[in-house]
Amino acid sequence: MASAIDPQSHARLRQSFLLGLARQPLTTPPALAELLPHGREPALPLLALAAQWQRFAGAAAPVADPVPDAALRLHQDARPILPEAARRALKALARSVEKSLASSALPLALRRIQAAGCRLHPFDLPDFVPHIKANAEDQGLAERAYLALIASDADDDATKGLFFERITMENWTTFPKTQRRAFVAEQRRNNPADGRALIESVWKSEPAPVRAALLDALMVGLGSDDQPFLESLSADRADSVKQIAAQLLTRIAERTEHGARLTEAARCFQRAGSLLAKIGLGAASTVTFKLPADGLKWQEAEALRERLFGGLRLTALATAVGALPEALIASLPPSEHRVLTLLMDAAAAEGDDDTVLRIIGARLCGGDALHGYALMSLAAKARQPLAPQVAERVLASPAWQKAIQDLADATTPAAQKDDGRLVLMAALMPRATMPAFVATLTPLSPATARAAKDFTDLVLALPT
Repeated sequence: MASAIDPQSHARLRQSFLLGLARQPLTTPPALAELLPHGREPALPLLALAAQWQRFAGAAAPVADPVPDAALRLHQDARPILPEAARRALKALARSVEKSLASSALPLALRRIQAAGCRLHPFDLPDFVPHIKANAEDQGLAERAYLALIASDADDDATKGLFFERITMENWTTFPKTQRRAFVAEQRRNNPADGRALIESVWKSEPAPVRAALLDALMVGLGSDDQPFLESLSADRADSVKQIAAQLLTRIAERTEHGARLTEAARCFQRAGSLLAKIGLGAASTVTFKLPADGLKWQEAEALRERLFGGLRLTALATAVGALPEALIASLPPSEHRVLTLLMDAAAAEGDDDTVLRIIGARLCGGDALHGYALMSLAAKARQPLAPQVAERVLASPAWQKAIQDLADATTPAAQKDDGRLVLMAALMPRATMPAFVATLTPLSPATARAAKDFTDLVLALPT
């Protein structure tokens, strides 16, 4: 039997009784008009009927929202979830690493997990959101889907770009700026003309920050064919774009300016050796570095480094100097870390990970001392761990031995803390060298070495 009170009528009756009949008089439902006793106030019968309806009819069943596509995709990731032992080690690392180092060390731990072909447990994703966001373009489907799931409606980067599993020629313009730049760079590695054509096809419709990012991708495979396009940008409406275009023009190998710049950069390195060394009978010649920056302000010296070494290949520089690449890296004093970074950036832009690791290995093996801030940038640039033989040389180097001794001899709690040298060195170690690395930590207190050992536990628990 159908009820004489529908939900809308019940809501109006209920509102009248809650507010008071003087404020909102009752409206008798038409279906009840003939059933109520005549000549009497309808308030009491209607109150009884409304209460009866609420008790037995109850509230309408809630309508379940549809499951978002991102939530469905999160569980479609085919990679295995992190093994339980590795999951415990990752959580231990998150607890033990110094807060000031977490933003450097934890993304490197996630990178090792990604390289091992695993994904985080869905329950752990909220704990690592800041570190996943920091390298969103390198994450797998589950991590990108989770970022899309928690993104606000205004976050177009997450809702449009991070959700897609693969970027293609058809949808690349919908992706965030960073991923679009990486996509164009990849196209340039395969065919520089196709990559440049992609940029030209969207050039007029993009804002200045996106144009600058896309233009930066032209560093990959830069050649004389790019010269007309770059020269046409001298009239671009954004100064930042014009500056990048002018900088790229100086880096085209076929242009005279490039040869002059390479010669000027090579003159910063001076070779010194005996006559016997030149004929192979004495000690090898040494290389020293000096930037001609006397009298320049700090900003002017930085601009000079950028002009001389930005986009310069290490092998070309070593050829121009007439020395081994490792000798050039070893000659850079700690104050010239910016030059080292520029050389690594040039190799990374070309996808030359071997050269990046070669620079890092030469720096760690050739220096007299290790500094946490320098190791932080070196570890961030490494897309892979060091080769085992290079890692063994690093562990035997005077700089590493001195770092361990300094921490072992420290007498104050502040001096005994790991400033990044231990945990970031662990991030650079290959799996095969982990036992030897842990053995070098023996002189240290458990608290000092805790984060580094947690990192090694994570790597050793990952599947091979």
